[in-house]
Amino acid sequence: MLNTLLFDLDGTLIDSNELIIASFQKVLAEFMPNRSFSRQEIIAMIGPPLWETFAGLTDDPVTNEKMISRYRKTYCELEFAYIDIYPHVIDTLIEFKNKGFNLAIVTTKFKLSALPSIIHFGIDHLISTIISLDDVDNHKPHPEPIQKALAAFLGCEEAMMVGDSPSDIMAGKNAGILTCGVSWTLKLKELSHAKPDYMIDDFRDLSRIVAKYNKED
Repeated sequence: MLNTLLFDLDGTLIDSNELIIASFQKVLAEFMPNRSFSRQEIIAMIGPPLWETFAGLTDDPVTNEKMISRYRKTYCELEFAYIDIYPHVIDTLIEFKNKGFNLAIVTTKFKLSALPSIIHFGIDHLISTIISLDDVDNHKPHPEPIQKALAAFLGCEEAMMVGDSPSDIMAGKNAGILTCGVSWTLKLKELSHAKPDYMIDDFRDLSRIVAKYNKED
């Protein structure tokens, strides 16, 4: 039976897209004032850890660290003016929790950065495990974050990774579990190319998919 659900955070549970874009814009304007970046170029930067993203823009590790520091400061300053939770996330998580499902968040954020929005929307009361960048040596799409989350659940039978990024889907596939993409992603084309087992247009669709899978199983 499918009884374990793993979720990406940003772009999947929390609508932080505009916050992330605004944070990137401010950092890039400060550190690379002679370059211009389109919205699509910035969207393409979303997903990997910050050090990896900025390493593609500068060879200087000191500058990389300064950009990361500025990004995090800006993100924190703007966070609660920008973020929202996607419709029906809380109700659906409550439903799965009440049914005894194992629920976890698997994010490429450091825990210190991930917790404010998780706590702000009360998701912390519904999720049993959070696997962040602090907890792993290899980030998604490597299977390690998925494997670490699954290891936290003694009663895990079958699991599904739900995310908005190709790396979420590939991490799930690399770990040998089911995958589900969300159609509200900013990277729908790339996500589709990763070929998730399922796609949802509404968070409530997840309940139907899981119920149908378990009935057929």
